[in-house]
Parts: sequence; structure tokens; C-alpha cells
Amino acid sequence: MYINTLNSGIKIEMNQNNPFPHAMLYHTLKQIFRSLWLNKSFTLINLLGLSLGLAVGVLIFLIIDYEKGFDKFHTNPDQVYRIVSEKVQSGETSYSAAVPYPTAQLLREEYEGIFATQTHFEKNMDVRINEADPFNEADILFADSMFFQVLDFGKIENFWMLGNPTKALLNPNQVVLAESTARRYFGADNPIGKMIKVDNNYEVEVTGVVKDVTTLNHLPFSMIISYATLNDKLPNGLDILNWNFTAEGYSYVRLKGDPNKDATETSLTAIIQRNADSDSGKKDLLHLQSIADIHFDLTYENDNPTYITSDKYLSILVLLGTFIILIACVNYINLATSFAFNKSKEVGIRKSIGASKQQLFFHYMLETFVVTFCATLLGVVLAVVALPYINQILDKSMVVTQLISIPFIGRALGIILIITIISGVYPAMILAGFSPITALTNKLAMPGKSSVLLRKSLVIFQFTISTALIICTLVIASQMKYFQNKGLGFNKDAVIEVSLPERDSTKRDAFYTLLQKQSAINAVSFCLGAPISGNGLSTSFLAADLPAEMGYDAVVIACDRAYKDTYQMQMIAGRWFLPSEEQNIGTAVVVNRTLAKTIGYVNPEDALGQWIGLGLNDIKPIIVGVTEDFHTTSLHINIRPVAMTPIPYFHLSAGIRINPGDLQATLAEIEAAWKQVYPENVYEVAFIDQTLAARYEQENRDYQVFRIFSFISVLICCMGLWGLIAFVVVRKTREIGIRKVLGASISGIVILISRDFLKLVVIALVLSSTIAGYFMQNWLQNFAYAIELRWWIFALAGFISVVIAFLAISYPAIKAAMTNPINNLRVD
Repeated sequence: MYINTLNSGIKIEMNQNNPFPHAMLYHTLKQIFRSLWLNKSFTLINLLGLSLGLAVGVLIFLIIDYEKGFDKFHTNPDQVYRIVSEKVQSGETSYSAAVPYPTAQLLREEYEGIFATQTHFEKNMDVRINEADPFNEADILFADSMFFQVLDFGKIENFWMLGNPTKALLNPNQVVLAESTARRYFGADNPIGKMIKVDNNYEVEVTGVVKDVTTLNHLPFSMIISYATLNDKLPNGLDILNWNFTAEGYSYVRLKGDPNKDATETSLTAIIQRNADSDSGKKDLLHLQSIADIHFDLTYENDNPTYITSDKYLSILVLLGTFIILIACVNYINLATSFAFNKSKEVGIRKSIGASKQQLFFHYMLETFVVTFCATLLGVVLAVVALPYINQILDKSMVVTQLISIPFIGRALGIILIITIISGVYPAMILAGFSPITALTNKLAMPGKSSVLLRKSLVIFQFTISTALIICTLVIASQMKYFQNKGLGFNKDAVIEVSLPERDSTKRDAFYTLLQKQSAINAVSFCLGAPISGNGLSTSFLAADLPAEMGYDAVVIACDRAYKDTYQMQMIAGRWFLPSEEQNIGTAVVVNRTLAKTIGYVNPEDALGQWIGLGLNDIKPIIVGVTEDFHTTSLHINIRPVAMTPIPYFHLSAGIRINPGDLQATLAEIEAAWKQVYPENVYEVAFIDQTLAARYEQENRDYQVFRIFSFISVLICCMGLWGLIAFVVVRKTREIGIRKVLGASISGIVILISRDFLKLVVIALVLSSTIAGYFMQNWLQNFAYAIELRWWIFALAGFISVVIAFLAISYPAIKAAMTNPINNLRVD
């Protein structure tokens, strides 16, 4: 039996003698695809909205799956811990992932059978292969022979490609290469036994090759040099056996059997008591941090070799993805309920030929499932296309193979069912509930008040989330701008920093002489690093009126007499170093305002002539000057006490202030001078602006993510508004025609159609301001120096939302207003 419904465009085919359910399913799907094709605008809006939302969901799944994969490749990872430290100074507690270098060795000596390893991490070093030019290699790790017994990478199949893991790092001057490193250095040749020169200090022999683990590893390495290779030239020429020295030293333990974490921490505390050199040092505590927690623990963010991702950040991503998918679901609900009243005659016909309420409910739920399933496929395609761009923004190496894993497929099917239920139940109930008599006697059934109220509530929900995302994006952008423009206490403009590979004072003087000949160079300072570089030496300090048992900590910047002029620091009391003081190490020191206050002098002038004792070689210089406070690290952290004193041994960088006129020529001249003095080393230069920007990479990535997500959410909302307005225009066709005949203007009709929707956007603005304001206030508390939440941020977000919503509404509204009223009045 065939029944043609010309008005609805739906062809209903029923074969009452066919007993096979799959045949009925086939005909139902056929009818669904016909209906979707006939209502192209409805289908397109829902398909695009859901696919965009699901693409965001897929990308968030990839991000979370990537982050959760860190450090999962070790055998029994629950038995592996990093030793971390807790220090209380001046009543404040600080934490560090680096511990004294002898820690692992003392553990092995005092507790037989314990598996402990000591490492030292270098972000980059010069490397030379044979007689080729030197180049810079990143992520170089020094580790002892126990390293591969503690961090065994046992879950990586055939991890050891060449060499013996128990002997490869046993002796000095041995190195294990990552597979990609070995290939870059030696091509297809067998690298075992070949020699590599590192930092012009070490000639190391290749004893092993392992598979790459540069990603998903909190301790990345391109090569691992035997720990016994370290000498007094690295790190920074300090004694690595000194219990007060940590630098980039990381210790790990593997606790066999049933791990007794508390007992091991008690043993670590006992080691401190016996070996610390000072009373304050004996109060330090060592703890065990599970390797599974390292990538997610912000406590040790500043000391970690790689970036940290907090669980809170991942939760926010999940929340954002959920809200964006819900926004797409809201589109479907709104449009489906709106168009449901256009389908009333179709429902009446189906019911008149015997379709039950349950059958109709199933039919329209199946329609929702079909749309959702197709949207999921399209969403996955969009996510795959966008993945390289997202990888570039977030600096990750996510791959699409994660999408064919069982966890992803299982979650995808679950999400399809959930979205189908959320989006389809209410519209299906409305359609299945139509009275056949009413439906057949009315071309367009009128929606009830409850349906209208629901749709308005859902529109408010959509724009509340979207406007909240816009507010968050504006706040993050404002904080990023604040980072760039806030005064740092010194002048960072037109200053470059050049690394010096050797401590040879003769070469340093020769380099200085060549630089002085260049007219474009205003000042040159040899130092440990720029103020914001983070290269200061952290050490304890004492003063006459400070209680020794409290423990105080300062940043020591080793610098020369030109440091003040190079970085244009502001003196507020006293003077800078004299040439004679620069030659006599430990006689003079310049401190910042915070250090002067810490030792009890609110008036900087009163601090002049006082001595302070620095834990660095136990020197006691006299304070000859006080500078205004300046930042030595990012704006996440309060300004610390800083002491600046000449220690030529640590002058490992040249700060150069230049005229910004002919920049390229000046940089070329500096490089030529450097290569003339240091021809055996790699030239490294960085602008202070670049160093500063690197400290806010994570915030910049957050900003990019929020910007993308807010754009997608607003786009989905606008698609929904466009569909709803189109539906309203159809319902008000006759009314619009009458108003135009009576003299209504186009602008008046546009306002009439759009004002109710714009009211909903304004209500959403009020709600979103409250929600986003709360979360952004908490986010800003992560920074010691942050912007204030100003009213204009919320006003601008509201203006953007209203303008975007109006643009989405205006096209169908203007089109309707400009239609010939005669055509409108002909509608029956």
C-alpha cells in the first residue's frame, strides 16, 4: 500500500504482509533520509552544528588521551618515585623537584638492595661529530648505571636496540643515544664504539642505542651520558658532592614488592640530618612523588624538565567540550521542536493509517540517531583535518591512530547514544503526541507556551556558555597583554643575550674588545644571565639582625660593573660596583629593595654599609647600593630578594644593548666577533623579549584554545539562531505582509522579528558575566601580578555577542522584510 502526501513531500510505504523487522527498518530509514533531504536547511544546520561540536569533543579526547599517556611505559610504574624536596624559609614553604646530587648514592650505600638512580639534566649542549662543525643538541641527560633499572621503559617493545643496559652507563665517558639521534649523527652505520665530543669538555663513546621516548616522557633525552663523566666544569663549576647544591639534579627510586613509602621518606629525612651543612638545611624534608603524578603536579612546575598539565586544566577542557556539544544538542532540540509543527500533517497521516505513538517515537528517535551518527563521522573527519593545526598550537605530537583504539570507539558509541537521547527525546515526544484530527485539520499546529519557554531557555543556555567563553578569552588576552607591557624593573628593549661557552677570561676580554669597536653597541655586560633569564643562583643568606634559625633565601646574580647600564636598572640608594670591588670577590654587593626590607631596612639608605652572608662560598660582602625591585622570573611569582655581586667565574653570558637602527647588520657583526673568539662552539643568541615570551607559553596556548572554542561555540549558536529566525519568518509571513501594506518600514519589521531573540542574548550576558567572572577571578589568582576584572571586559563581550547574534538574525529577517507583501498575503 502506498500513500502519497503531496503537501509534506513524504512518501510512506507500508507492506503489511512483510513479517521481517529488518524490512520495516529499511523502509523507515528510507523515509528518514527522504525527509532529511526534503528539509535541507534543517538537516544542514543540525549536521554542521553537531559535527563541529563533536569535532571539538574528538580533539579534546585526543588531548586528554595524550596527556594521560605520560610515563606509562615503565614496568610497575606504581613502584617508581621521584625524590622531591620541601624547604621552609622565612616562614614560607617552597618545593623543588631537584635534590642534592649525593641523594641516590647515599640511599644505595645506607640501604642495601634499594634501587636508586641520580641524574643531571641539561636543556642543550654543544655537540661535535668528528671534525664537522659543532651544533646544539637539546635534552641531554646524565645518569648513573642504575638508571635503566629504575626507569626501565619495559613496556616499549624492543626498547634496547643496541648495547647492554647494565654496562652502558657504568664507566666515565660513555653515552647511550636515542634512535633518531644515532641516525642523525651516523646515518645507517653502526654507532657502537664511535666517539662524540660534548661541550668541548667530554669525549664520550657510544655504548648503546634505545628507541625514542622524546614525547610522553617527563624526563626527555636525545642522549644519556654516564653520570661518572661529570667533572668540575659542569654544572656551573660547582661541587656536585656539596649537599647544598641542587641545580638540575633529579633522583629516582624503585621500591620493590609492597612499596613502603612512609618508611623510605623517614630514611630520606635521616640522611638530611646527617649530611646537611647548616641548621636550616637540616630542617629540609625529602618526599617521594609517584612518577604517575609528575606530569600533573603543579607544585614542582618551575623545576620540571618538561611542561606540567594540571588535572584542573584537563577538567576544564572536558567541561568546555561538553558545553559545546550541549550547545549543538540545543540547536537540534530547538529546530526539531520548531519544525515539528510543520510536520503535524505528516504525523496525522501516519496515525490515521495505524501508526502507534510508540512507533512514531521510535521513528523520530531513529531520525535523530541517523543525524547524530552522520555528524559523528563528519566530526571525526574535521578533527583529523584540524589535528596538525592543534598540534602546532599546543606543541604536541598527537596522532590519529588514537581514534581507532577501542577506548575511543567505545566512548564514541556512548556519546552518539547520549546525544541521541538528549537531542531526540523531547522532539520525538512532541511529534508522537500530536492528535491526528487536530494535525490533519491544521496545516501548521501552533506551539504551546511550554514549548516556547523551553526553546527560549535553551537559547539563553547557548549564549550564556558562548558569552562566558568570549569573556574568558578577553580576560586571558588582557592578562597576556599585561605580561608584555608590565614594567619589569629594568629595560628589556634592544638587549640581546649571547651565551659564552668557556670561562676563559682572556677570550672573554678579547670578545669584549671586538664588541667595543662597534658603534651600534651601547653597553656590554658579562654576567650569569639577564635579570629575567632565571639563571640566578639560589642560596641562603644571613644578616646581622636576622635570626639564623629561620632560614632566608635569595637569588644571587653574578655580574660586572656594566650590568646596571646594560639593563638600565634604577638605583634608589648608594652606587654600583667600583672597578677595585669587581676585582676583589666578596667585598661588595648591590641588593634589591625586597632584600633590604627582608633584613629590616624599610629605608634603602639604612641598608648601605651593612653586611650580608651569602651561602655561595660563605662570602660576606658589604651592601654598597640598592636598586628598585625587578622581576627575575615570570609574573606567576612574587619578586624575590636579589643580591648582585661580581663573581667572574659565573660570567657565562654577555648582555649587549644595541641601537635598533640597522639590526641585521649589528647582529651579523656580533656573530662575527663571537666566531672569531669561539670558533669551536655554537653561536647562541636570544632577545630578552623572546626569553620573556617563553615564560608564558602555557598561557598563550590557553588563549589560543579558548579563542578557537569560543569561536566554534558562537558559530554553532548563530547557526541555531538563523534556523529559528527562518522558522519564525515562515510563521509570520502573512503578518509581515499585512504590516508592510499598512506602511511598516523594513527596519521596523527586522526589529520586530529579532527583538525577542536579542532579549534572550542580553539575559545570557548577565548570567555569563557572573559565571565567567567567578572562574576567571580564580584563574587570575595563579599569578602574583594580574589584571583586575574591569567592567569593560564584560561590556565588550556583551557587545560582541549582541552584534554576532544580530548578524545571524538579520539576513533572514531583512530578506523577509524586503519580500513583496502581495506574495506574503497569497500564502494560504
